[in-house]
Amino acid sequence: MTQTDLAIDADTPAPAPRHTDADLGFLEALWLRARVSRPFYVSIVVYGIFALIGLRTGLLPSDVLVTAGIFFILVMGLDLLFGMAGLLSFAHVAFFAIAAYSVVILNTKFGVNIWLAGLVGTALNITLSYILGRVCLRLSGSYFILGTLAFGLMVGSFINIAYPLTGGGAGIGGLERPEIFGAPMQSDLQIGAFIWFVAIAVLWYSLAMVNSRSGRAMRAMRSDPEAAQALGINTERLRNSTFVLSATYASLAGILYAMYFGALHPISFNIGVLVNVLLMLFIGGYGSFWGGLVGATFIILLPDLNASLNTGKDLFNGLLFAVIILAFPRGTAGIANTVFRHWNDRRGQKLHHPFDPVGKVSDIDVLTPYAQRGQRPDRLEIRDVKKHYGGVRAVDGVSTSVSGGQIKGLIGPNGAGKSTLINLISGSTVPTSGEIFLGEKRLTGLLAHQIARLGVVRTFQNERLFGDLNVIENVMVGFEQGSDGRFRDLLASAVMVRGWAKEELQARRAARAWLEFFGLEDYAEQSVEQLPTGLRKLVEVARACASEPAVLLLDETAAGLNETERQSFRQTINRLREAGMAIVLIEHDLEMVMALSDEICVLDFGQKIADDVRQVVLDDERVISAYLGG
Repeated sequence: MTQTDLAIDADTPAPAPRHTDADLGFLEALWLRARVSRPFYVSIVVYGIFALIGLRTGLLPSDVLVTAGIFFILVMGLDLLFGMAGLLSFAHVAFFAIAAYSVVILNTKFGVNIWLAGLVGTALNITLSYILGRVCLRLSGSYFILGTLAFGLMVGSFINIAYPLTGGGAGIGGLERPEIFGAPMQSDLQIGAFIWFVAIAVLWYSLAMVNSRSGRAMRAMRSDPEAAQALGINTERLRNSTFVLSATYASLAGILYAMYFGALHPISFNIGVLVNVLLMLFIGGYGSFWGGLVGATFIILLPDLNASLNTGKDLFNGLLFAVIILAFPRGTAGIANTVFRHWNDRRGQKLHHPFDPVGKVSDIDVLTPYAQRGQRPDRLEIRDVKKHYGGVRAVDGVSTSVSGGQIKGLIGPNGAGKSTLINLISGSTVPTSGEIFLGEKRLTGLLAHQIARLGVVRTFQNERLFGDLNVIENVMVGFEQGSDGRFRDLLASAVMVRGWAKEELQARRAARAWLEFFGLEDYAEQSVEQLPTGLRKLVEVARACASEPAVLLLDETAAGLNETERQSFRQTINRLREAGMAIVLIEHDLEMVMALSDEICVLDFGQKIADDVRQVVLDDERVISAYLGG
C-alpha cells in the first residue's frame, strides 16, 4: 500500500477480517447458525406447545393467536430499535397504519394487486422513516420520543380527516382475499398460518441479527455511543438505518393486519394501541426479540382474561403492569435469562460458544500485522493545535509527534490539557485551530469513527466498555471496527449465512487471541460488569488493540491495576511498541511513564513546556518548577 492510498474516503467500510481465511461450506455455516440460534428453536417449540394446548382447550381463540402473531412482528420492530439501538419510538403504530391503509385503499379504490399495494406501502414507510429519522435523530432523549409522537398524531389525524380516501371514522373495508402463486387463501386458517410463517421468519432473522457484526455494533452504540464511535462505528448512519429497518417490520405487520381482517378502523391505530404495543415490549422483555411472543399474546388475550372484572379491569390492568415493570424491568425474557444463568452457575458449567476453538489460539500471532504493515505511514503529527472554551485555553498551541515503534509519554498536572489533547486527536472534540496528520492524511475535521477507521484508536480515562456485550464481544467489536451503518449491511449480516459464519469465526478467533495476549482468556464469556476495575481497563486496551491501530492512545489505563498487573502491563506495552505500534501514554504514575516512554511531552495550563527524550525532560527547569515541585 502506498501513501497515496490513504487518500481514500474515511467513510470506507473497514477491510475484511485479517487473521484467518476459513473456508466454510454452506451446510456447515448453516449448522453453526443453528447452534447459536438456540433461543429461536426453544421459543418456537415452547410457544407452539402452549398455542396447541390453548386452542384445544378453548383458552386461546384462533383470532387471538393470529392477532398476536401480527403484533409480535410489530413489537420485534420496536425491540430492534429500542432493545438493540436504545431508541424508543412512538411512530411505529403510525407506520403500521400507513402500510395497512395503503393495502386496502390501493386494492379497493384502484384495483392494485394486494402484494404490489403492500410493496407501495412499505416503500412509502421506508421513505418517511428515512426522512423522519434524519430529522428526529438529531434530537436526543425525550425530544426524539416527542418528535416521533408528533408524527404518529399527524398520521392519526390524517386518517380521520381524509374521509374520501380512508373512510374517516367509519373505516374502510372490502379488501379481496390474497393469493399465493395464483391460489387464493380462502379461509382465516390459511391466512393465519401464513402470518405465523412470516412471524417465525422475522424472528429467525432478528435473532441472527443479534449474533452478527451489525448486531454487536447496535448494542455497542446503545451502551456507549461515544466509545462506539471511537472504534469506527458510524453511529449516526447506523441509528437511521436501524430506524428504517424497524419501520419495515411495522410495514410488514400492517400489511398482514389488512390481509387478515379485510377492513380497517381508526380505533385500531389510536394512542391506546400504541400503549398496548409498548406494554407488549416491556412485559416480554426488550432486547430479546422472543420475549415479544409472550408480551403480544398476553396483551391480546388480556381483555378475555379480565372480562369478569367489568369496571374494575382498568385498575387491575394498571396494577398488574406496575408490578411487572417495577419488579421485572427486563420482562419475561429477563426472568428466563436470570434463571438460566443461575442454573448454569449451580451446575458449575462455563458458557461455551460454538465458534470457540478448543484450547488456546496459538496459531494467531496478533503482532504479525505490524511487521507486515509495509509502507503504511503511521507517524502522528500534531501541529500548533488549540482548543479554547471562551476565555479558557484548554490546549494552547501544542505541537508534537509520535512514530511507529515509539511511545510518547504525555504528562502534566491535573487540568494541564492531556485528556483534551487526546480528545482532539481522536476526533471526539473539534480543535479551535491547528492541524493533525496521520502520515499524509489530514485528520482535522474528520469525525471520530472516520479517524478510528484510519488507524487512530483510543481508550478512556474512565473505562467505557459496552455493558450489553460480554468480554469477548467487546473485543470483537474492536476487531471488526464496528459497522459503517449502511442499510444493506444490516440485511446482509443476517441473511448471507456463509459470509456471516466466516466473519464470526475470524472475529472470535482474533478476539480470543488478543484476550490471551493480555492474559484475559479465562474471562472471555463473562459480563464486563463482573470484572474488577483493573481487568476492565485491560479489556478496553485489548478491544482497542484488536482493531490493529497505527496509533494507540492510552488515557490512564494503569489506574486500578495492582503491582503484578502493572508489571505485566508494562511488558505488554513494550511488546506492542517493539511490533511497530505508535503509542501515546497518559499516566499519573511517573515511574511507569519514565520506564516506558522514548520521549515525553509535558503540558502545563494547556501549553507544551517540554518535549524530548526522558533525561532532557527530567533536567528541564520548567518541568521541575511546574510539575515536580522543585
